[in-house]
Formats: sequence, C-alpha cells, structure tokens
Amino acid sequence: MRRKLSSFGKALVPVTAGKVSTVFLLVVVLMLSFCTFPISLSASEAPNLVPLTSDDLALYQLKVQSYITDWVRNYYSRYYRVNYIDTTVESLQVRSEQIEALAKVHLNKVLKAKNVEGLPFVQGMLQAIGLTSYNYQEGQEEKEHLILVANPKFPTEKTEEIIKALDDRYNELTSYIGVADDSYMNLKIEAKLKGNEYENVKLYLQQQDGYVPAENMLPGSAEEMEKEGFSFMNSLLGAQALVAPSLYPGYDRIKARDYANTWTSNSTELCPHGLAYRTISYWNNSKWPYFSNACHADCADYVSQALNAGGIPVDPGQWERLRDGGNNWAWTSVPGLKTYMITQKGYWRASTWASASAGGVIVIPNYHVMMIVKNDTVERLYSAHTDDKKQCPYSNHTDWEYYILW
Repeated sequence: MRRKLSSFGKALVPVTAGKVSTVFLLVVVLMLSFCTFPISLSASEAPNLVPLTSDDLALYQLKVQSYITDWVRNYYSRYYRVNYIDTTVESLQVRSEQIEALAKVHLNKVLKAKNVEGLPFVQGMLQAIGLTSYNYQEGQEEKEHLILVANPKFPTEKTEEIIKALDDRYNELTSYIGVADDSYMNLKIEAKLKGNEYENVKLYLQQQDGYVPAENMLPGSAEEMEKEGFSFMNSLLGAQALVAPSLYPGYDRIKARDYANTWTSNSTELCPHGLAYRTISYWNNSKWPYFSNACHADCADYVSQALNAGGIPVDPGQWERLRDGGNNWAWTSVPGLKTYMITQKGYWRASTWASASAGGVIVIPNYHVMMIVKNDTVERLYSAHTDDKKQCPYSNHTDWEYYILW
C-alpha cells in the first residue's frame, strides 16, 4: 500500500533538454522519500497466509462479490433507483480465520426524487426562509415577491443574494432529476471466517489518502439531510456578504466539471516508478502535452486545466503551466495553486462537504487536490489525477478543505 506523496511529488517541474536539472533530481528524491512502492507479500512475508485451491478461491470471490453488491444496492436504494451494479473482486487473501478482499464497483442509478424539492436538503433550505416551494425559472420580481412575503424584514440586497444562491443550486440539481449517472468505487472488505460464513464484516471505501468506513459515503437519514440544508441556508443568512459576487465572473463550473470528467479514468496502470495509477492516453495531451519527467505527478496540473476550461485565464508567469516557477509553480503544485487562487487572486472561497458543488475543489492540505464533479445533496463525487480517478464518492473528511469559485 502506498503512503501519500508530499506536495513536491505533486509538482511538475521543467528540465533543460538533454540533461536533468538539479531541481528535477530534488523532486524525484523527495518523491521517493515520501512514498513506498506497491508490494505483494510472499507467503514467508505474510504470516498465516492460507493457500487456497482454485475452488476455494472461486467460492470466496463469489461470496465477496455477492456481499458487496447487496450492500451497495441496499445502501443506495434508500435514495436512488439502482439500474445496475458491476462488482469485480480484484484480490483476495485469507490469513488464519480472517479474510480480506479488494473490489471495484461500477454503479448506475437515478435519484428517486421527482423534483428538486423532493430532496431533503432543499426542503431544509426552503424551511430556513419560510418557503415550501420555489420556481427558479420565474422572473426576478416574482422571486423577490415570494421571498419578501415570507420574510418582510429582508433588505433588498439580502433578498437578491438568497435568489442567487437558490438559482445556482436549483440549476444544478435540476440536471440530476430523472437522469441516470455512474459512480465508481474501490471497496475493501474484512471479515472473520467461521466455516464458509462471514462474521464481523467491515467494509471500507478507498479515498485518495486511505480508507474510511463505506457507510460514510452517503448521508444518514432524510432528517439529517434536511438539517444540513437548513444549516446551509442559515449560514448564508448570517454571513455579512451572503453570496460573494462571482469570484471570477467568467467561471463556468459546469464546463470545469465536464472537462474534469472527460480527461481522466479509473486507471489500473501503474506509472513506471510504481507510485501511482495513471493512464496518460486519457489525458488531454493535445492541449497540455504529457511531461514525462514528472511521470505521474499531475494532480494540480489536472485541476488547473479544469479551472482554465471553466474560464479562469492563464496568468503569464504567475499561473502558467511550467512557466511560473517564480510563483511557487502555481499551476502544478498544490501549495502554489492554493496560494495563487486564495491569497493572490481570491478566486476560491471556503465551503463545506455538505454544500460544495460541481466545479469546486477539494484540497488535502499540502498534499493533493481534486475536482468536485457532483453534489446532488445525497452523493458527492470527485475526479482526479495521481491516482487517476473518475466520478468516485468521497465522504465528509474533517481534515479536507472544500472550496467553491462562485
């Protein structure tokens, strides 16, 4: 299992043609010092590893596949109509009376909610301002009147800001209603064997920095989601500037999302250094040529490309691929990108797991950055490079940072 890379391992650094620069050698040394290679243990290195016959292996794989498929179906069926689940067991081993297996899951589903207001999170948002329904397609005057009837003491400026927040959320959520989409996840199962039965089963979801309990990927009850929506709207009502003007007026978060989903994959190919999974044939090499000296270290580069596709312009020498070394490699390193977007430009503003939406960004401090590609208020998905990931669920991490650009 790989340890996480340092922020240096996430930076693309150019080298002079024909010879390797000192900077690049430093980057490679740092990458290797903070990483371990994926390994498989031999029987002598893995105490109590039980050899399995082909029949035993097939039986265990079938049971693992069935358990995971049933769990995913039951868990998601609370909020989605599940169209299909494809579960593939990638590895399995037995030690003494313990079994551990890794599986890849491809899930296709559609929300059960018939409209945006059927989502508990949205119901909570509306309750916070005394509404039961809202038509984001109505004219501005009609929407202002609706909100002021329920909240006569709201000043005009606050009313306009509420409308902007509701319109933005309704516009995205409407695109999910009645539309099937895909999720991809890696799950690990651990259980105690008692004969051919499993006991004390634990299921974990792979994240970019390790594993978390699988049940954390989706919210709990409808009441909890409703409270999240209520809290989100209340946080806006209590803010001095309810919703900031577009932090970059030309940013199109849906274009950024679509770029992120187009130019990545759920790779199973290890890079030559054995440090990360990536398939460069899925990268946008025609516009942003693959930089072989950096191998797999592409997370910030990938996010910068998506933000640029969403409308944020290249800033010569400051946020410019492989030409911004004087600005902490802002395009291609996690710390540099974060400093540029927050401190230097003010393009990112802090959000939360509950409210950050497609086109936003997740930062694992000083280590990794990912694009948020979906938040239908039930499921939240990210896409990334290093490792290459596409439409994968993420849970509520207290040590992750969530940012939006609108």
